[in-house]
Amino acid sequence: MSTPFRPAFLALASALALAACDRAAPSPEPAKVPVSATTVSGDFLAASKQIAAFEAYNGGRFADALRLYDELLAVEPENLDARVNRAACLGQLGRWPEALSATDECIRRNPDDPETHINRSTILDELGRGEEALESVERALALAKDLPKALLLKATILGKAGKADESMAIVDALVQRFPDTPALLLEKARMLDLVGRGALADPIYAQLQAQFPDDAGLRAAMAARNGGGAK
Repeated sequence: MSTPFRPAFLALASALALAACDRAAPSPEPAKVPVSATTVSGDFLAASKQIAAFEAYNGGRFADALRLYDELLAVEPENLDARVNRAACLGQLGRWPEALSATDECIRRNPDDPETHINRSTILDELGRGEEALESVERALALAKDLPKALLLKATILGKAGKADESMAIVDALVQRFPDTPALLLEKARMLDLVGRGALADPIYAQLQAQFPDDAGLRAAMAARNGGGAK
Protein backbone atom coordinates (compact mmCIF):
# COMPACT_ATOMS: atom_id res chain seq x y z
CA MET A 1 0.00 0.00 0.00
CA SER A 2 1.32 3.41 -0.84
CA THR A 3 0.28 7.03 -0.77
CA PRO A 4 1.49 9.57 -3.33
CA PHE A 5 2.61 13.06 -2.36
CA ARG A 6 -0.10 14.76 -4.39
CA PRO A 7 -3.47 13.60 -3.02
CA ALA A 8 -6.07 12.33 -5.46
CA PHE A 9 -9.11 14.57 -5.82
CA LEU A 10 -11.72 11.84 -6.15
CA ALA A 11 -11.57 10.49 -2.65
CA LEU A 12 -12.69 6.95 -3.40
CA ALA A 13 -13.17 6.45 -7.11
CA SER A 14 -9.90 8.13 -8.05
CA ALA A 15 -7.79 6.15 -5.63
CA LEU A 16 -9.31 2.85 -6.69
CA ALA A 17 -9.05 3.64 -10.37
CA LEU A 18 -5.41 4.66 -10.23
CA ALA A 19 -4.63 1.55 -8.22
CA ALA A 20 -6.32 -0.51 -10.92
CA CYS A 21 -4.25 1.22 -13.59
CA ASP A 22 -1.04 0.45 -11.75
CA ARG A 23 -1.99 -3.19 -11.34
CA ALA A 24 -2.75 -3.41 -15.06
CA ALA A 25 0.61 -1.94 -16.02
CA PRO A 26 3.43 -4.42 -16.74
CA SER A 27 5.64 -2.97 -14.03
CA PRO A 28 6.57 -3.68 -10.42
CA GLU A 29 4.68 -2.09 -7.55
CA PRO A 30 7.27 -1.48 -4.84
CA ALA A 31 6.78 0.23 -1.51
CA LYS A 32 7.19 3.76 -2.71
CA VAL A 33 7.29 7.18 -1.23
CA PRO A 34 4.61 6.47 0.86
CA VAL A 35 3.74 4.19 3.26
CA SER A 36 4.23 0.48 3.11
CA ALA A 37 3.45 -1.84 5.97
CA THR A 38 4.74 -4.84 4.06
CA THR A 39 8.19 -5.02 5.61
CA VAL A 40 7.89 -5.55 9.35
CA SER A 41 10.80 -6.12 11.68
CA GLY A 42 11.02 -9.33 13.63
CA ASP A 43 11.29 -7.25 16.78
CA PHE A 44 7.78 -6.81 18.18
CA LEU A 45 8.28 -3.27 19.51
CA ALA A 46 9.83 -2.09 16.27
CA ALA A 47 7.06 -3.76 14.30
CA SER A 48 4.43 -2.09 16.46
CA LYS A 49 6.09 1.29 15.95
CA GLN A 50 6.19 0.77 12.20
CA ILE A 51 2.50 -0.08 12.09
CA ALA A 52 1.68 2.92 14.28
CA ALA A 53 3.69 5.17 11.95
CA PHE A 54 1.89 3.72 8.94
CA GLU A 55 -1.49 4.39 10.53
CA ALA A 56 -0.49 7.93 11.53
CA TYR A 57 0.59 8.69 7.96
CA ASN A 58 -2.58 7.35 6.40
CA GLY A 59 -4.56 9.27 9.00
CA GLY A 60 -2.92 12.52 7.90
CA ARG A 61 -0.95 12.90 11.14
CA PHE A 62 2.33 13.44 9.33
CA ALA A 63 4.26 15.02 12.21
CA ASP A 64 3.39 12.04 14.42
CA ALA A 65 4.37 9.63 11.66
CA LEU A 66 7.69 11.42 11.18
CA ARG A 67 8.48 11.17 14.89
CA LEU A 68 7.67 7.46 14.88
CA TYR A 69 9.81 6.80 11.81
CA ASP A 70 12.70 8.68 13.42
CA GLU A 71 12.34 6.51 16.51
CA LEU A 72 12.19 3.36 14.40
CA LEU A 73 15.26 4.29 12.36
CA ALA A 74 17.19 4.96 15.55
CA VAL A 75 17.02 1.22 16.27
CA GLU A 76 16.70 -0.07 12.68
CA PRO A 77 18.82 2.24 10.48
CA GLU A 78 18.72 -0.25 7.60
CA ASN A 79 14.92 -0.30 7.40
CA LEU A 80 14.46 1.06 3.88
CA ASP A 81 10.68 1.16 4.02
CA ALA A 82 10.92 3.40 7.06
CA ARG A 83 13.38 5.68 5.27
CA VAL A 84 11.15 5.96 2.22
CA ASN A 85 8.10 6.67 4.34
CA ARG A 86 10.00 9.19 6.47
CA ALA A 87 10.86 11.10 3.29
CA ALA A 88 7.16 11.02 2.37
CA CYS A 89 6.29 12.57 5.74
CA LEU A 90 8.73 15.40 5.14
CA GLY A 91 7.14 16.03 1.77
CA GLN A 92 3.63 16.06 3.20
CA LEU A 93 4.82 18.58 5.79
CA GLY A 94 6.18 20.82 3.03
CA ARG A 95 9.77 20.35 4.14
CA TRP A 96 10.90 19.80 0.57
CA PRO A 97 14.69 20.28 0.86
CA GLU A 98 14.79 17.77 3.73
CA ALA A 99 12.52 15.43 1.77
CA LEU A 100 14.90 15.61 -1.18
CA SER A 101 17.92 14.76 0.96
CA ALA A 102 16.07 11.86 2.55
CA THR A 103 14.92 10.57 -0.84
CA ASP A 104 18.41 10.82 -2.29
CA GLU A 105 19.62 8.63 0.56
CA CYS A 106 16.90 6.08 -0.27
CA ILE A 107 18.02 6.05 -3.90
CA ARG A 108 21.63 5.62 -2.84
CA ARG A 109 20.61 2.53 -0.88
CA ASN A 110 18.25 1.17 -3.56
CA PRO A 111 18.75 2.82 -6.96
CA ASP A 112 16.44 0.46 -8.83
CA ASP A 113 13.15 1.37 -7.17
CA PRO A 114 11.10 3.36 -9.72
CA GLU A 115 8.74 4.61 -7.03
CA THR A 116 11.51 6.42 -5.20
CA HIS A 117 12.57 8.14 -8.41
CA ILE A 118 8.94 9.24 -8.84
CA ASN A 119 9.08 10.69 -5.34
CA ARG A 120 12.28 12.52 -6.14
CA SER A 121 10.71 13.95 -9.28
CA THR A 122 7.69 15.12 -7.29
CA ILE A 123 9.91 16.88 -4.77
CA LEU A 124 12.01 18.56 -7.45
CA ASP A 125 8.84 19.72 -9.18
CA GLU A 126 7.65 21.27 -5.90
CA LEU A 127 11.00 23.02 -5.61
CA GLY A 128 10.61 24.49 -9.10
CA ARG A 129 13.44 22.43 -10.56
CA GLY A 130 11.55 21.20 -13.60
CA GLU A 131 14.42 19.92 -15.72
CA GLU A 132 15.77 17.80 -12.87
CA ALA A 133 12.24 16.60 -12.09
CA LEU A 134 11.87 15.45 -15.69
CA GLU A 135 15.18 13.60 -15.51
CA SER A 136 14.06 11.76 -12.37
CA VAL A 137 10.71 10.72 -13.80
CA GLU A 138 12.44 9.52 -16.97
CA ARG A 139 14.65 7.38 -14.75
CA ALA A 140 11.55 5.90 -13.14
CA LEU A 141 10.12 5.11 -16.57
CA ALA A 142 13.39 3.49 -17.61
CA LEU A 143 13.00 1.16 -14.63
CA ALA A 144 9.25 0.57 -15.04
CA LYS A 145 8.06 1.33 -18.54
CA ASP A 146 4.56 2.76 -18.91
CA LEU A 147 3.92 3.12 -15.16
CA PRO A 148 0.76 5.30 -15.14
CA LYS A 149 1.67 7.43 -12.13
CA ALA A 150 5.08 8.21 -13.65
CA LEU A 151 3.50 9.10 -16.98
CA LEU A 152 1.00 11.41 -15.27
CA LEU A 153 3.81 13.12 -13.40
CA LYS A 154 5.78 13.52 -16.63
CA ALA A 155 2.71 15.06 -18.27
CA THR A 156 2.37 17.51 -15.38
CA ILE A 157 6.01 18.56 -15.59
CA LEU A 158 5.79 19.02 -19.36
CA GLY A 159 2.59 21.01 -18.97
CA LYS A 160 4.21 23.36 -16.49
CA ALA A 161 7.10 23.79 -18.92
CA GLY A 162 4.69 24.99 -21.61
CA LYS A 163 4.81 21.78 -23.65
CA ALA A 164 1.05 21.40 -23.86
CA ASP A 165 0.91 19.08 -26.86
CA GLU A 166 3.43 16.62 -25.39
CA SER A 167 1.66 16.71 -22.04
CA MET A 168 -1.79 16.06 -23.47
CA ALA A 169 -0.50 13.30 -25.76
CA ILE A 170 0.63 11.36 -22.68
CA VAL A 171 -2.68 11.83 -20.88
CA ASP A 172 -4.74 10.97 -23.95
CA ALA A 173 -2.74 7.76 -24.43
CA LEU A 174 -3.45 6.77 -20.82
CA VAL A 175 -7.16 7.48 -21.21
CA GLN A 176 -7.17 5.23 -24.27
CA ARG A 177 -5.44 2.46 -22.30
CA PHE A 178 -7.84 2.77 -19.38
CA PRO A 179 -11.14 4.13 -20.77
CA ASP A 180 -13.94 5.17 -18.44
CA THR A 181 -11.52 5.53 -15.54
CA PRO A 182 -12.68 8.44 -13.33
CA ALA A 183 -9.22 9.19 -11.98
CA LEU A 184 -7.74 9.54 -15.44
CA LEU A 185 -10.64 11.67 -16.65
CA LEU A 186 -9.98 13.95 -13.70
CA GLU A 187 -6.27 14.03 -14.54
CA LYS A 188 -7.11 14.92 -18.13
CA ALA A 189 -9.32 17.79 -16.97
CA ARG A 190 -6.65 18.95 -14.55
CA MET A 191 -4.03 18.84 -17.28
CA LEU A 192 -6.24 20.79 -19.68
CA ASP A 193 -6.53 23.48 -17.01
CA LEU A 194 -2.78 23.41 -16.49
CA VAL A 195 -1.99 24.00 -20.18
CA GLY A 196 -4.58 26.76 -20.56
CA ARG A 197 -7.31 24.73 -22.25
CA GLY A 198 -9.87 24.93 -19.48
CA ALA A 199 -12.85 25.19 -21.84
CA LEU A 200 -12.13 21.64 -22.98
CA ALA A 201 -12.02 20.52 -19.34
CA ASP A 202 -15.49 21.89 -18.51
CA PRO A 203 -17.51 18.93 -19.91
CA ILE A 204 -15.20 16.45 -18.17
CA TYR A 205 -15.74 18.11 -14.80
CA ALA A 206 -19.49 18.20 -15.50
CA GLN A 207 -19.46 14.47 -16.25
CA LEU A 208 -17.58 13.68 -13.05
CA GLN A 209 -19.91 15.85 -10.99
CA ALA A 210 -22.88 13.99 -12.47
CA GLN A 211 -21.32 10.63 -11.64
CA PHE A 212 -20.00 11.55 -8.20
CA PRO A 213 -22.26 14.32 -6.87
CA ASP A 214 -21.49 13.59 -3.24
CA ASP A 215 -17.73 13.17 -3.52
CA ALA A 216 -16.12 15.62 -1.09
CA GLY A 217 -12.78 15.43 -2.86
CA LEU A 218 -14.30 16.38 -6.19
CA ARG A 219 -16.19 19.25 -4.58
CA ALA A 220 -12.92 20.49 -3.11
CA ALA A 221 -11.23 20.20 -6.50
CA MET A 222 -13.99 22.21 -8.14
CA ALA A 223 -13.82 24.87 -5.45
CA ALA A 224 -10.06 25.14 -5.92
CA ARG A 225 -10.48 25.29 -9.68
CA ASN A 226 -13.08 28.06 -9.53
CA GLY A 227 -11.03 29.97 -6.98
CA GLY A 228 -7.94 29.59 -9.14
CA GLY A 229 -9.71 31.01 -12.15
CA ALA A 230 -9.08 28.15 -14.56
CA LYS A 231 -9.23 29.36 -18.13
